[in-house]
Amino acid sequence: MSREIFVQVAVDRPLDRLFEYRCPEGKEAFEGQRVRLTFGRSTLIGVVLGSGKVPELDPARIRTLEAILDPEPILTPPQLELLRFVSRYYQHPIGEVVLNALPPALRKGNPLPEPRRPEILWQTDQPEGTARIGARQRAVLDALALVAVPLTLQALNDLTGLGLRGAELERLQSRGWIRAIPWTPVVPPTPAGPAVGLTPEQQAAITQIRGGSGQRAVFLLDGVTGSGKTEVYLEAAAHALGQNRQVLILVPEIALTPQLVQRVSRRFPGQVAALHSGLAEGERLRVWEQARRGHHRLLLGTRSAVFAPLPQLGLIIVDEEHDPAYKQQDGLRYHARDLAILRGHIESLPVVLGSATPTLETLVRARDGRYQHLHLSKRPDGSLPPPVACIDTRVHHTDEGLTIPLLDAMRRTLEQGRQCFVLLNRRGFARALACDHCGWVADCPHCDARLTVHAAAHRAVCHLCGHSQPLAGHCPECAQELTHQGIGTQRLERALARHFPGTPLLRLDRDSVRRRGELERCLETIRSMGSGIVVGTQMLAKGHDYPRVGLVGIIDVDQGLFSVDLRAAEQTLQLVLQAAGRAGRAGEPGEVWVQTGHPEHPLMRALRAGDYPTMIEPLLHEREAAGMPPFGFMALVRVDAPTPEASLHHAENLALDLRRHARDVSVLGPAPAPRHRVNQRYREQILLLSPLRANLHKALHDARMHWEAHPPPRNLRVAIDVDPITLG
Repeated sequence: MSREIFVQVAVDRPLDRLFEYRCPEGKEAFEGQRVRLTFGRSTLIGVVLGSGKVPELDPARIRTLEAILDPEPILTPPQLELLRFVSRYYQHPIGEVVLNALPPALRKGNPLPEPRRPEILWQTDQPEGTARIGARQRAVLDALALVAVPLTLQALNDLTGLGLRGAELERLQSRGWIRAIPWTPVVPPTPAGPAVGLTPEQQAAITQIRGGSGQRAVFLLDGVTGSGKTEVYLEAAAHALGQNRQVLILVPEIALTPQLVQRVSRRFPGQVAALHSGLAEGERLRVWEQARRGHHRLLLGTRSAVFAPLPQLGLIIVDEEHDPAYKQQDGLRYHARDLAILRGHIESLPVVLGSATPTLETLVRARDGRYQHLHLSKRPDGSLPPPVACIDTRVHHTDEGLTIPLLDAMRRTLEQGRQCFVLLNRRGFARALACDHCGWVADCPHCDARLTVHAAAHRAVCHLCGHSQPLAGHCPECAQELTHQGIGTQRLERALARHFPGTPLLRLDRDSVRRRGELERCLETIRSMGSGIVVGTQMLAKGHDYPRVGLVGIIDVDQGLFSVDLRAAEQTLQLVLQAAGRAGRAGEPGEVWVQTGHPEHPLMRALRAGDYPTMIEPLLHEREAAGMPPFGFMALVRVDAPTPEASLHHAENLALDLRRHARDVSVLGPAPAPRHRVNQRYREQILLLSPLRANLHKALHDARMHWEAHPPPRNLRVAIDVDPITLG
């Protein structure tokens, strides 16, 4: 008679422990397999994290698993090691961490897709008589002829950026211009060399990264905007692929970097897949499973892709490592860049961090020798990043956010047949709806925030909770006419249309590209429109490469100059310099104009100096004096409740618990969060600082164990944010 086998299972519940179950008779579950189980009165999906024949509990109390869902483990030992670390480091329940690493379909218990399902591949048939076909059809034929390998529909879309549908390809097939073939394993061709000649700095960086193959190494690729970091990525990836290894490229937001997807796909046709939350659930699962089986050689994804299963992983690249989007801001608050570095350490492979404006933490580690510092100080075309000039808005009157010097500079640029990018990091029409007569302001009924005017939709919207209401015309207090105060991208667009009638004008923000495919169409319009104006939010600064941009105007940076937030000044510098980097490419000079009411501010003086390492020295001195990162370690404990009294009362109790368990840890607070009320809940926060990471984590762990033994009321929420990037 076979002995019973017991397993420890992680389930998606906010409980920091594993749960013991008995395997079904005659079956055995292994670490990394999914199982279905009864948990209380619910049926859940769990992941096995341990097994043995000797139970820890009384066998009579142990339930039997309902089913073992996977024929083999779907999470490897290195992945499980990473996930266990994530749970410990970010002080988050292990079950929620492990299930978070799986695609949504697997969390629901769906089966894995067939490992090699039949798939149609579209291949050129060297057609004749295609001289009069449309532009989209011509792009398909040109792409297939260029790569000379069969491509799936998804790969063809990644390559062309056209958003093709199957029906379009079927029409081409019916005319005999392309043909479909059954799926067969395709041996990818050896990647072609770089499209352009490499500079000595690029070649040196590539050589060093290749030298780190198979080793635990972190490289900071620190290059000015337009210096060719992407070409270094591609050459490093080609080397890893040539060794039959897989490559993971992380990007901050996949929707904002379609150019990178296309560029990587052109270099490695048929080998690239994208993994991000914008994919349909079924497609996301298929990409994940194909990567797990080693069929996708190069995976390009957002922060969650850091958990992707890549059994032959040989290189990780983190593009724009400074971007705040790599930090998850709710639930499991992990930082994908830091986990990419840890994964490289666990799996003994090199990690490349690329940025023109690295974070202070990354720069300090490079200076200390923990990272290898690679420099790209010049652009391949010999052009220089444009200098930053300030316009004093105390001297120059603004007309709906625009000053005369900026308008004059824009006219000169447009007359040269070039483009102007105008950045205002505030969407909507106006910041507030107010009464000049009695002082009434339209506030959100659920949050400590003013409603933003969206004139086109005739709505006033809260950008914190999403509350929306009709746009009022008269004050509810005194019946006087209301005014729109402040500038948003929609109002700026209207002002630019008035100043430049007949000039092509495009707005790029979250409101203008809500629907699928709109962003790609918008970016294609920018590429094709020649002289014109693009107005938008920080989306304009996100990795786009347009050679016709001659001027970048930044309307308002003052909101980042006096913020109490830890990283506000650093992120303002990064945003301005990243936006400035869009101008003056392809060997043409560029201009950058920043409108500010505080040109004498140290940050503005640093911007005009134009040297990023020099700019951040005062910030480093401030952080070191305060014991803040990167010279100390920090965590935030946030408490929110339905009433301010309950929030404060429980936050005070939690602070007492933290002080009781703290050794060499400063516990500051509680204090109201900068946004005290959000979505009808009141928030307090406690800040923990320590010069030693171990002390900080021990205090948090001990306090969590106490909170689990003495749970707070159900209507109270407690969140721990280790290494927060914002104090908001």
